[in-house]
Amino acid sequence: QIVEYLKNQGVHLEAVLDEGGAILPVNVKGVLECNLAGVGVAEKGSVNYEISVNAKGGHSSQPPKHTALGHLADVIKDLENHQFKAKMPAFVYELFEKIGRRCSYPARLVTCNLWLLKPLILKIMTFIPPAASLIRTCTAVTMAQGSPQFNVLPQKATVTVNFRTMPGVTIEDVENHIKKSVRNKDIETKFLVGKEASFVSPTDSKAFNAIKELCESADEKTLVAPYLVMGGTDAYNYEPICENIYRFSPFLASTSLLLCTHGTNERLPLSSVEGALKFFKRYIKKMTED
Repeated sequence: QIVEYLKNQGVHLEAVLDEGGAILPVNVKGVLECNLAGVGVAEKGSVNYEISVNAKGGHSSQPPKHTALGHLADVIKDLENHQFKAKMPAFVYELFEKIGRRCSYPARLVTCNLWLLKPLILKIMTFIPPAASLIRTCTAVTMAQGSPQFNVLPQKATVTVNFRTMPGVTIEDVENHIKKSVRNKDIETKFLVGKEASFVSPTDSKAFNAIKELCESADEKTLVAPYLVMGGTDAYNYEPICENIYRFSPFLASTSLLLCTHGTNERLPLSSVEGALKFFKRYIKKMTED
């Protein structure tokens, strides 16, 4: 409603700053030591499909070679074995380049020669789930349902699959991927709910440069780089009235603290809150300067 009101009033925002990234201490002995400030320039989409297989029911004492769940298992296997193709978006490439300039040798040889080693790096990243999520649309089988009783053969078995789409991959692309990947052409595919991935905001705007300057001036060890937000933010809704949307929380937090987000004992040191308050005050002042 806020976006609709602003749009009707002819308001076009210069920038939007929402939660998303944070400042993470990085200490790889002999390779890299810095505070990495990840500024989310885009966020993944989330698409959910229900896939069903029908079969003859009956009593479990006289089962066929494959029940509906058995056939559904093959569907799941096909989806998990045929992942979306991995690609390195420009902002991920830029992330590696920026980190590479801070690395010591020989690590710098890798990050400074991405153009040559990109195929190998992509291959390695696909074996590391957090890294793989930066370079491809992810497929996660999350829910399944079969018979309501342990001694009854299911007449219908269903599975719910959540796809986290990369920018540029549409909901239609996901449906086509399912049809192409699954060998069983008798499946029923139902779109449940979803939203497209966001667009990618530029890294040369006044707002991004302001974030960068403020982080670096607060601590010279800080390295600011673009990254991809895996979850969803409210900033997504502002796309109709803004091209420069960034997801960044100026809190210095360890990995262990970040893993507590939305969980038990979620917390943040007071020192981090103080730094964030200073950041927002200076950010507002800088963005209002001519």
